[in-house]
Amino acid sequence: MCETKNSASVSLIGKLKSIEEIKNKKLSVLSYLNSHSFDLAEIINIDENAITLDLSQGADLFGIPVSGLSVDEFSDLIERKLQENKTDFAFGRWAENRGIYSNDLFDSNENNEEKRSIHMGIDVFCEHRTKIFSPLDGVVHIKGNNRTELDYGPLIIIRHRDNEDNFFYTLYGHLDSQSMKNINMGDEIRSGQLIAEVGAPPENGNWPPHLHFQLILDLLDLDSDFPGVAFPSEKEIWLTLSPCPIMFFPNAPKNVDSTRLDS
Repeated sequence: MCETKNSASVSLIGKLKSIEEIKNKKLSVLSYLNSHSFDLAEIINIDENAITLDLSQGADLFGIPVSGLSVDEFSDLIERKLQENKTDFAFGRWAENRGIYSNDLFDSNENNEEKRSIHMGIDVFCEHRTKIFSPLDGVVHIKGNNRTELDYGPLIIIRHRDNEDNFFYTLYGHLDSQSMKNINMGDEIRSGQLIAEVGAPPENGNWPPHLHFQLILDLLDLDSDFPGVAFPSEKEIWLTLSPCPIMFFPNAPKNVDSTRLDS
């Protein structure tokens, strides 16, 4: 059991100044990221056979439910799936409603009637120590380590600016702490620069090795506690704050966005 819940388990109600302001910022940032004025650097060198995993509520791998597994069991099933498809990489979907967030880290601080379950990033499952590069120029805004079970583990948040001077952020979770030793808060980062490597359990939050990558428009003063998983009842607001970052993975299947599962 967690002694202290992540502060992100507090409802957004009363914290967000204006949803319309965030929607306007979203239009500006996404226009910038989808423009042809620059090339996004590759975050991870992903092979052409990469697959998408279904980790939604009730999903299974090889007939075994993915919820309730130990990290070793979960890792073994993912590795088996990768081998079956002759690839070293598997994506986890944005906006997917998952049942794998089991401990009280994901409970509401205001009541226990709802758990956070809507995934707000894109996962890249791969080998421990896979290299991670910054896709854009920016500044290291946060370097931290969320050590609670099933949290981010070591993480980096980089601050960027669009062409209308709006700040936005990219978050990299479940990292290898040793690989981050030469990265510090305030460092200027260049597009394509090596920033970290994928971590392993238990240090990475005790997950199968993967990168959790997330686009964030406003950190809401939560900093390293900005959630990667949202309450279903506040799904629309959270997914506006963390829109789908599929543009950072141009070769990913379109169904990495779980709202486009028929694509």
